[in-house]
Amino acid sequence: MALVKKHPDSSSASASTPDSRANNAAATREAEAQRKRARTLAKQQQAAERIASATAQLASGINEAASAAEELKRSSDQIASGAEQAS
Repeated sequence: MALVKKHPDSSSASASTPDSRANNAAATREAEAQRKRARTLAKQQQAAERIASATAQLASGINEAASAAEELKRSSDQIASGAEQAS
């Protein structure tokens, strides 16, 4: 088999055919779309985590308020009982 020297232009001309450029563009668009979907999912996940955290904090605050209200009721009952005994 004989060695044949190819021109540098001939190898690059075959690599940059319109079909290969279209495939590269399509692959680039698809990769960008996948990155966009990944960013969107990451943002949704972060928002869900923040909402869950805020919900947990709100529930904790509601429980504290309920406990405080119950304690206030017991104190009021004791004060009423003491006032009744004093009269």
